[in-house]
Amino acid sequence: MKKSSSPLQSVNRQKSKTEKNKSMINLRRLVHTSSQLERGRTAFYNIHQKVTDPAKQDPDFFEKKARELPLDQNYIDALSKLYYEKIGSERDLGLKAADNLILEKTEFGLPRIEKSKIRAKYEDLDVLSSAPDSVKKIFSVEMATRKELSQEWKNSLINSVRQHSLDGNSLEMKIAWLTALIRHWSLLVNDIGQETRKKPTWLTHRIWLVINERRKSLRILRERNEKAFEKTIAALKISYHVPKQPAHVKTRKAWAEAQLKLRVENEKEKRLEQLHEEYDKQVEEHKRETQEKKRTLNNELNKLAEEMHRIDVIEGKSFKTAGRYEPSLISSLTESVIHSNLFYHPPPTMTEK
Repeated sequence: MKKSSSPLQSVNRQKSKTEKNKSMINLRRLVHTSSQLERGRTAFYNIHQKVTDPAKQDPDFFEKKARELPLDQNYIDALSKLYYEKIGSERDLGLKAADNLILEKTEFGLPRIEKSKIRAKYEDLDVLSSAPDSVKKIFSVEMATRKELSQEWKNSLINSVRQHSLDGNSLEMKIAWLTALIRHWSLLVNDIGQETRKKPTWLTHRIWLVINERRKSLRILRERNEKAFEKTIAALKISYHVPKQPAHVKTRKAWAEAQLKLRVENEKEKRLEQLHEEYDKQVEEHKRETQEKKRTLNNELNKLAEEMHRIDVIEGKSFKTAGRYEPSLISSLTESVIHSNLFYHPPPTMTEK
């Protein structure tokens, strides 16, 4: 028969199990901590980073920044930090950069509408033209709801680019309507963010969809009519950039290698330009020195030639010519004298007409 254990033995057995479990937990914690310290902490970056610098709206901002980093022993670490900042800023820039909404906290690119203006759906009522001011105020923009104010913004932007009064289906009208929607929703996201810390992802997702649709419409309008495209982005104040195809895999290592390769090429070109300028300066300096030496040698040669001629004149080997020798004049005079002696008259060519 199986013997029954006493209560004291069961308590001791339970204590030993508890101590064993504690020792295993401490051992696991030690192993986990030591391995973590040995590997080092993983670099963390905020993918929802808020952008506060308007200069980052330039699509080549981070590439230009990478080319300005100093080439020292911390260059690779600085590139990694810049990459994490680039990835963390992409979401906020994608939502705001095209409409220049960085640091915009008041109007969000929406047109200013006079508060005393009658709302769009009541503009055709003739009764309001003779109504008192208190009645007009009720139907004015000042007393409008958020939905009616949004419609006013849309009408204002659409009227700035539409082709004619009956235009309701053109690309310009569609782009203006989408732009008003994007900016109104961005204003709404900002208002919600001031009331609660929870992000309205249901709204930001719709903003992404509308931005992609507007980018597609802008691309089609640019292909069809360049003049209308330029007029539209100028009237709506849209920053349009032709999207570039990525030349490398979108990873930190590949981006850093690509930026390092571009930096090396730029430094090489810069160094070659400096060497070329130095070479041109050296060539010009050498030419100037050579011409100076040549001029000095010519002066010395002329002095030596004059000295040799003077010595020859003294020794009777040469003579000093006075005046200038005119061979044609001397030959003509000689011919005239010969004719005068022989025929007592000048040659026919010398007679006066």
